Amino acid sequence: MAITEKNCTVVITTFFSDEKLNFCLSNIPEAFPIIVIDNGCDHDKKNFYEKKYKNLRYIIPKENLGVPRSYSYAFSLVKTRYMFNTQPDVTVKKNCIENLLNSYDHYPNAAILSPIIFHEGKYLVDGDYKTLKLKNKKLINPYINLDNSLNWNPPAGDLSVDAVTGTAMLIDTYKLKDIKDWDTKIFNYYEDMDLCLRLRLHGYEIIKIKNAEVDHQAFSSHDLKFEDQLNFSRNWHYSWSSFYFFKKHIGKIYAYRFGLKLFFISFFKFIFYFCILKKKYKTHLAKSWGVLYSMLNFNPSFRPKI
Repeated sequence: MAITEKNCTVVITTFFSDEKLNFCLSNIPEAFPIIVIDNGCDHDKKNFYEKKYKNLRYIIPKENLGVPRSYSYAFSLVKTRYMFNTQPDVTVKKNCIENLLNSYDHYPNAAILSPIIFHEGKYLVDGDYKTLKLKNKKLINPYINLDNSLNWNPPAGDLSVDAVTGTAMLIDTYKLKDIKDWDTKIFNYYEDMDLCLRLRLHGYEIIKIKNAEVDHQAFSSHDLKFEDQLNFSRNWHYSWSSFYFFKKHIGKIYAYRFGLKLFFISFFKFIFYFCILKKKYKTHLAKSWGVLYSMLNFNPSFRPKI
């Protein structure tokens, strides 16, 4: 494949990412057009980045779209065959995107090619991908935990997997269109697992490419002064999305068992921590609130107040 700017668009979602976004962009080759979706609606940053990076289009939506809606919005603007989705706290290593693009010649049935993801220099299996167990085209277990994940070595070659996280993925837009885009009912979390599962059930492959690498500093894509608000939001939406994902792909019985257990455990922990310890109660409040909203079939409407 001839590598030109016509092949791939880089897409990054950001939310008060401060200098992380600048560092991330500095590692992306100028040959590739870039779309940034700024859910923090920072107009000063728009002017700064569009002046600094001539290959960049900085989009400020009317509201905080969350992750899958941001990617879907970007997808509607992408004019290339491939889109490379990543995050502000990711460092794209040299030739990463180019090597991913070249690998499509070897894997024409692949819908997603993922780089090998290191977490602050360490290869962490659990953080790199989650395994989806499929039986008769039904999801029976959303993921498995891998013991001693820090002791694993990176794969010796390219590796076909069931799913990869949304940290960094090169997507074939033709195949994405084939499954009708991202699930935009989700605000954040599990949108990557949902995407991978639907692509796999459609017969497409997902492959990690050995000679493409990124480094990820997890949960650091935002300004630290917003940490408390965003930590609450993360727990709220993770709980909402967990129930929604299980209900969608496993079934109502499994989902409500999971949801009720999570709600009561989190709610009682909230009461205990609030009344006795007077600290760390917000996390449990967020979890119980988020999963309750999901069980009641309410939209994921919570937004951090920043």
